[in-house]
Amino acid sequence: MKNRMPITFLGWLICGLLLSSAVHSQSNIPKPTSKMVDVGSTKLWMESAGTGGPTVVLEFGLGGPPHTWDGIFPEIAKFTKVVKYHRAGYGKSNLPTTPRTFTNVATELHEMLRRENVPGPYVLAGHSLGNGFIRAFAHLFPEEVAGIVFVDPLNTRIFDLISEEEKKKDAEWVVEFIKKAPPGPKAEVEFLTTDEKDFKELRSFNKPPDVPLMLLVAGRNEGGPTWTRAVVEEYGPWIYESAEGSMIVDPESSHYIHRDNPALVIESIRRVVFPSVYRRLSRLLRESGTDAAVAGYREMRKRYPREYFRESDLNSLGYQRLNAKDAKGAIALFKLNVEVFPNASNAYDSLGEAYMVDGQKGLAIRNYRRSLELDPINTNAAEMIKKLEVSK
Repeated sequence: MKNRMPITFLGWLICGLLLSSAVHSQSNIPKPTSKMVDVGSTKLWMESAGTGGPTVVLEFGLGGPPHTWDGIFPEIAKFTKVVKYHRAGYGKSNLPTTPRTFTNVATELHEMLRRENVPGPYVLAGHSLGNGFIRAFAHLFPEEVAGIVFVDPLNTRIFDLISEEEKKKDAEWVVEFIKKAPPGPKAEVEFLTTDEKDFKELRSFNKPPDVPLMLLVAGRNEGGPTWTRAVVEEYGPWIYESAEGSMIVDPESSHYIHRDNPALVIESIRRVVFPSVYRRLSRLLRESGTDAAVAGYREMRKRYPREYFRESDLNSLGYQRLNAKDAKGAIALFKLNVEVFPNASNAYDSLGEAYMVDGQKGLAIRNYRRSLELDPINTNAAEMIKKLEVSK
């Protein structure tokens, strides 16, 4: 049965109180551990699972419910360490004793991670209002952030775009909601509609640090095109300016993308946990040289999914070194490429060229021949072999 959604802006932000979380297979799921953590101002419930890094931290939206990430959590635990928790006043956590602000909530989250020795840096994944808290976290602790995944995020533009009639309906809904709301959502709604009604705190935060960013926007959310426009206008520039930024508008998902299309959210988080091999190697090559790039690549091979490695990455970087008159550096990268992709004709062709430039004709001929064995129609390899044999 289709869920009936509230018609107001804040109403559909909190509509998850009426929704069930996605159901996933429980096979091969790492066993999680949970506990209450004293963060000084209150006690928060947290659960963690998986191993490796960076650690993924999940933040839910206004009203939650806290279990909205339950279908995503065990899948992430299969490839890295993951943490979910209940904010103060939600679920199993104690009531808040300090005012609800983005900064206070982010500080409590950070203290929880610190006291439990949860290793950073962190990939922060937030849904809706939860993005306000992870933006605060990134503002306060930028050096501890390895990446961010924004899932249909709260934005400061929405009230600039909706009509006066919609604003009036929203205010009426807030009055009714506060009368019967649980403590956590009630405190957050009061904060949003009083102290933060102009998004003064949210607007004060710096743009995200230069880390991999992923923006997921719901194409079928209850806010309609106005919400989509507001999200893209605010978050889009960060994606465009980021060295590793991606944006996906999912036409089939409602505001709860992680419920409607969990596979998309899981893969998006995975892509941020395991960012671009090419970009990482390019930076290492530029800042630390060929040996560091080769060592970095071998380290990535130990933990990255195999499908994230492409023969073209090392090939492109090898030619960068070759064009920079660094034949030795090119040879090191091309040799690594044929080691990893032993059946790639082009990898041997490139290595043959680097040996030729370096004056090592015997090794050049050997690699061109191997390239030709793998690809008998490689005319370049055949021509280079003839040329090198004549000049011996």
